[in-house]
Amino acid sequence: MSDTAVSLLTASGTGAIATVQVRGPRAWELARTLFAPVGKPLPESPELTRFWFGTLAGDEVVLAATAPDAVEVHCHGGPRVVRMVMAAFEASGGRQPPVLSSNTENRGLTPPARLLQFAPTLRTASIILDQLNGAFANEVCHILALLETDPLSARAPLQRLSELGNTVGRYLVEPWKVVVAGLPNVGKSSLVNALAGYQRAVVSEVAGTTRDAVSVRTAFDGWPVELIDTAGLRDAEELEAEGIARTRKALSEAELVVWVMDASRREEVYPDREAEVAVHLPMPRWVLVMNKCDRSLEWPPNYPLGAIHLSATTGENIPRLAEWIAYRLVPHAPAPGEGVPYSAELIELVNRALAENDSAARHLRAALVEERPG
Repeated sequence: MSDTAVSLLTASGTGAIATVQVRGPRAWELARTLFAPVGKPLPESPELTRFWFGTLAGDEVVLAATAPDAVEVHCHGGPRVVRMVMAAFEASGGRQPPVLSSNTENRGLTPPARLLQFAPTLRTASIILDQLNGAFANEVCHILALLETDPLSARAPLQRLSELGNTVGRYLVEPWKVVVAGLPNVGKSSLVNALAGYQRAVVSEVAGTTRDAVSVRTAFDGWPVELIDTAGLRDAEELEAEGIARTRKALSEAELVVWVMDASRREEVYPDREAEVAVHLPMPRWVLVMNKCDRSLEWPPNYPLGAIHLSATTGENIPRLAEWIAYRLVPHAPAPGEGVPYSAELIELVNRALAENDSAARHLRAALVEERPG
């Protein structure tokens, strides 16, 4: 059986563009045989920083070498064109890998090839592609080798792998939950609209207008985020009280809380004890905002300490807040090609390896098995 695999990375069906990956020892050899570039012939060895335009299977495509043993063909997304491209490689010696069984799916495993079609941003898609090209497996193998020769030196890369799993791997498909909270009428809904770039939440000068938690999905620095606009926290009755109860529930599920204060008022209002308790993260993360700085009563620019002064109405400092949210969510982003645990199973195994020194190698070997089911 051939050890050079031909896989469709993008979702099956009709699309604008499809991506076919060829991976194995003969990937570049097959590409040079089947691909006709415009201009100079392909080099004898793959160059990972270049793209080539040309034809393959009678259609115009873009070819890229993504690893020494892997190439990608970006072609028109019609099913017929995709079949022709894949058939050309298969006829020359490539093979399609076996389809994952339903049993594997029921176990919750999500190989990167299946995860890729759900990536909400280009940045998370590129991270998933790195794992598809072996970044996670290579890092695990590197750590396993260190555990055999110098166990102490394995600690730092294992900690880094665990950190990336917990801060990035969990959010490659599902967004971070960022709750915008504060007293009534401090401009929470206006701030959500300004961050999202369009009017998602109803804005009114009447306190208590927002009666429910309203969410909108966006991205900051390429990281997918679900912004949740909440009812103002205050004593209330009946319908508004229900909205405030939902606000506290949203706080309990938040990965980050943007606490909004009103710079046109004469005193700052911090989260009350009940709001702080609701955010039950090990280290609650809060971003303090002084909104309505265009109507400010001359507050010092960095008061309260660390607060961002902005105006949701004029847009002043909105980009700064977006950048700060992204940094607070992912303070140490993965480098291109760096390994990231990309599923709940892999994250759990890496975390166990970090916590259980004597069993670290066993958990990491199990992660390799999980990463390549079947």
